[in-house]
Amino acid sequence: MILFFILLLPLVSIITLSISKKINVIKFNPIITMGISLGIIIYFIFDQQIASNGNFDNLYINFYTLIPAFDVNMSFNIDRISILLLILSHLTIITAFFSTLNFKLISDTYEQNLIRHKQINILISLISIGINGLIISNNLFVFFLFYEIAAIPIFLMISTFGYNLKREVSGPFTAILKFFNVGSKEYGSYKITIYLFVASILIFFGLAILGISSGSFEISNITTGNNSVFVFWLLLIGFGTHSALWPLHTWAPDGHGTAPTAGSIIFAGILMKIGVIGFIKILIPIMNEITFNYSNVIIFLASVNIVYGAFTALRQNDLKYVAAYASLSHIGYIFIALMTSNETGINGAIFQIISHGLIICLLFFTVGVIYRIKKTRMISELNSMLDCSPILSYFFIFTAFASIGFPLTSGFVSEFMIINGIYKYFEFSKLGILMISIPILGILLTTIYMFRVVKDCIFTLNSNLNEFFDMDNYEIIICFILCILILFIGIYPNFIQSILFDSYKGLVMK
Repeated sequence: MILFFILLLPLVSIITLSISKKINVIKFNPIITMGISLGIIIYFIFDQQIASNGNFDNLYINFYTLIPAFDVNMSFNIDRISILLLILSHLTIITAFFSTLNFKLISDTYEQNLIRHKQINILISLISIGINGLIISNNLFVFFLFYEIAAIPIFLMISTFGYNLKREVSGPFTAILKFFNVGSKEYGSYKITIYLFVASILIFFGLAILGISSGSFEISNITTGNNSVFVFWLLLIGFGTHSALWPLHTWAPDGHGTAPTAGSIIFAGILMKIGVIGFIKILIPIMNEITFNYSNVIIFLASVNIVYGAFTALRQNDLKYVAAYASLSHIGYIFIALMTSNETGINGAIFQIISHGLIICLLFFTVGVIYRIKKTRMISELNSMLDCSPILSYFFIFTAFASIGFPLTSGFVSEFMIINGIYKYFEFSKLGILMISIPILGILLTTIYMFRVVKDCIFTLNSNLNEFFDMDNYEIIICFILCILILFIGIYPNFIQSILFDSYKGLVMK
């Protein structure tokens, strides 16, 4: 029953959006639908007593067999990790829908206003179907199918509803950059589409070879020990590109910069974690030995993510690019933690997925509100927000503290667990000290660039204050909910831990 609601409720929402001609129905129906779906998942957690004991068995359903010879089935499986990912997915999508309530449209007519809201909400609903299906997929074919369902609407979202950036281009490649119209929403949409298309091709061939060589496409039936180096690199590059793992990351900043607020929330909150989900569902369980052999390579790339992303965020003047590079940096923590191959590190990685998803959703949402109110995202043009928009300022300050991992926030718990996991993996050696210093350096740099933004945008005074204009009630509601969740996980991390229970055992590399 829960699988039915997770996959079909967004489809019902799409049908309702397609036939409705009332703007309020188009605005609020998707939020209500996703809220109902989230409520069902939470009820399922307590009904099955998942958070109170270790007796939960995975929920497996095979809807239809497509190719019996290779076990190509429309099959799904809900385990403890996927439950947490589903909760994050729903919260991310709901936040994205909230960001469209005050969506700035190109026309003032009621009909075009209605059409635009209908279009973007349908695209978000399609992405939600793809993400949720991918999370609970138990078949390599189904995994790739829902991967494509989630990825295809991205191009339409950016090219239709994105922003054109005012970016100056200079240097020896000026003519080329101008030819490709760098900074335009078309450039951003084509760039992200090309990157993700190439990644999808690599993932397709990797999954196809893996399924054919194993004689089954059912993830639960594929035996561990598939050690094809070629397949490993196909999947590593494919999943790494989707998660913006250095040096495959360059699509992410421009994708965020040109995307609408809803797009950025979805990208950073859950979509960029598709690559991480690929590691959790496929690479580590199925290709355990070879992933372990190359773990130091992945740790090195993830370390570059942390440091490069943080240093680059320091140099940005556009708030969205600050958030984009911050997200890039924090993705590195997840990959390092997964490669530590111990209980603390792996649980820290899952915590970081949830924590980062909530915090980055709040960060991009507040940046979107700043742009709606101030008509700019440039740090150099923003000031005195505490006087003009106090409620927005308080939420942004909270987001800054959560991003640096301040105690009592979810970021503190995940970063502490990750550092502890790194210590257990490398022990007290010269290399261990170096590896522990990398996330600590990342936290320090995050503190610097987030406090710089807070100082320049919120506390820097300007004698020519803008007109007082703050968040509306809907924006306050969703920001308040996200803040409460970030604090709840930070104060009571055992709730997440009780759901995970011993799920980490399937991700330990030997």
